Amino acid sequence: MSEDTSVLVLGMDELASAVARKLHLAGHAVAIHQPVPPRTIRRRMSFVDAWTDGSCAFEGVEARRADKTKDFLSSLKSGASIPVLWHPFEEVTTRWPWDIIVDARADSSGPERLRHLAAVTIGLGPGYVAGANCDVLIDIGARDPGGVIRQGPLSRQNGVDERRFADGRMITAPHHGLFHGVKQFGDTLAKGDIVGAIGSSEIVAPCAGRVRGLARDGASVMKGADVAEIVSSPKAELLGITTRDRLIARSVAFVIEMERAGFEPISLENFF
Repeated sequence: MSEDTSVLVLGMDELASAVARKLHLAGHAVAIHQPVPPRTIRRRMSFVDAWTDGSCAFEGVEARRADKTKDFLSSLKSGASIPVLWHPFEEVTTRWPWDIIVDARADSSGPERLRHLAAVTIGLGPGYVAGANCDVLIDIGARDPGGVIRQGPLSRQNGVDERRFADGRMITAPHHGLFHGVKQFGDTLAKGDIVGAIGSSEIVAPCAGRVRGLARDGASVMKGADVAEIVSSPKAELLGITTRDRLIARSVAFVIEMERAGFEPISLENFF
């Protein structure tokens, strides 16, 4: 592995953004891969606006969409920003030699067979099996966020436990159209308050709480798409990186540093 470690982070939601930011600040050459418009509406907890706006600052780090190869290489080399690649997966993973690939996608249809696509491949969460389709597996569950597994799958597959934002209530679009919001992130709402509208259809808060997620103003949305998220708990995390995602991002950074240092797992069989 080279001294200037190149890392490709798959995904652009809250967890992927936390991982990319942490690795960028650790001095690695980091790029994000997001081939389609991201679906998350927690836009103050991620880099997602960079996909549409071209650039986005998140907790002191900028991500910038790289439409041209020269833009990608310039960002990667200078470290001034994190380049966002939207090209096909096969092109991105084969055209450039990556030292590390981290799959942090929340809405993946299924885990890629990452192993052998880079010197070290890291899968986050269920679906990955360390030693089979990735080299290292990191737990994202609430019980052990950041737990490192180097052989085999997670010991449990508890879907409820994997929900990192179970405290929120999503509001979906009643039909397709352009969404126009009238609230801001963090605003306090009463039940029945108007959050926005799609055409002549008002979008109202189904419960009292605060705004954590909000679709872009003027965004074209399909029927059933998430357009707003309301959280009622006063302890809910609304902006920035959550405590849980920060732990997972630190774990990814730790694994990479250990791999760079030539870490080899200790076999307990040698002690008996």
